[in-house]
Amino acid sequence: MPTRDERRAAAAKNLALMRGAFAGDTAKTIENAKIYEDGEGRELELPEVEEGAVTTTSVTSDFAVKALHAAHGKVVLVDPCSFTRPGGAYEDGAFGPEQILCSESNLYPVLQGCKSAYHDANRGFASGQLFTDRALYLPDVTFTRDGEIRHADVLAIPEPNRARALENHRSEREVEVALGARIEALLRIAAANRAETLIVGAFGAGPQGFDAEVVIELFRAWIAAHPGAIGHITFAVPRAAFGAFDDAFGEVREAAPQPAEAASDTPAQDDEDEFDPNDLPEGVTFRS
Repeated sequence: MPTRDERRAAAAKNLALMRGAFAGDTAKTIENAKIYEDGEGRELELPEVEEGAVTTTSVTSDFAVKALHAAHGKVVLVDPCSFTRPGGAYEDGAFGPEQILCSESNLYPVLQGCKSAYHDANRGFASGQLFTDRALYLPDVTFTRDGEIRHADVLAIPEPNRARALENHRSEREVEVALGARIEALLRIAAANRAETLIVGAFGAGPQGFDAEVVIELFRAWIAAHPGAIGHITFAVPRAAFGAFDDAFGEVREAAPQPAEAASDTPAQDDEDEFDPNDLPEGVTFRS
């Protein structure tokens, strides 16, 4: 793991490149940036989808930037952003999901260009560290990795911090409502912008203090209610949360065949007890 001083030096080097070679890209993204005011994202209409459309999912422990370079179609990448400071403390060598995104893109200068419209306007609305659903949508952010350039839209939206909110005397009910509203907003904004692939982390789980299963259930319920609204969702999560997310959203793996001598003596089930894929509830499918 690089030291803070090493990350600070790497940030300065990356910023010099982005402010030079990609200044035009940065200006264009800032010009086309869109702010979704608090509550607006949750009211967006979803695009029509073909009958029988499904949302497929996958899980990786890779950083989101690496997942981006393996993604297909129009990609929307979620930045769990600092609410009042562009890029968090990226230039100062901080390390976290937003800083990782900044380290391989022009996201930081883009966020700086949106500071007065977004971050400054958020001051005073921390809500005990629950923040709000006010989101910043950034089209065509430029990402670079191993000499390859890739563009993706970035949705900057803050994670509610359960641990800090409870310390600030917010109720469990307020905390739960904030997380549900935030996930609803980010999924609707991505779908309304016709994301073919959405890349999102373990939003709210981990340092923010939410149980991974709570986060998983909110995503799972939305996907079941709106199959195909987003073609594919990749969950790029830390190793600590990987098992839970992989169980819920990972690619289905075939079971290893049983050796003949280890076969069970249990009689086969009657046909009426066998699983039939056609019996799945509407909108629920195998993950692929």
